[in-house]
Amino acid sequence: MSELIVFGELHKYLNSLSPMKCTMAAKSLSLGYKPISFSGASKKFATLYGDKNYQCLILHVDPGNPDSTWGKAVQKEVQQILNFEIKEMRNFRLKKHEVYVPFEVIDSKEKMELLKAIIKNIYEIFFR
Repeated sequence: MSELIVFGELHKYLNSLSPMKCTMAAKSLSLGYKPISFSGASKKFATLYGDKNYQCLILHVDPGNPDSTWGKAVQKEVQQILNFEIKEMRNFRLKKHEVYVPFEVIDSKEKMELLKAIIKNIYEIFFR
């Protein structure tokens, strides 16, 4: 699968989880997703980064809590399931409360379905 197809399919899937406020950055190809609740938009759930240095999905597993280590634990699980090592693929600083999935890792429909299941589980744990 090309990165553009992965980006498009993930965009559709993230918007299908619940009503989302989707924002686009002014100077880069990145889309942020915030679930909308009865009290208004909540904290950011996911970001799709299309810039060439990133090209990944970032899941904000404990938004608003940069000291949380939930992201590191979930990152390890995701890497095992999808068979990749983020530190070998990207050189930007990883935040402890976020999970990073490079688009090129999603190279088949099976991996896309696995990623969608991961996204849904994280969404239900942290945002429902």
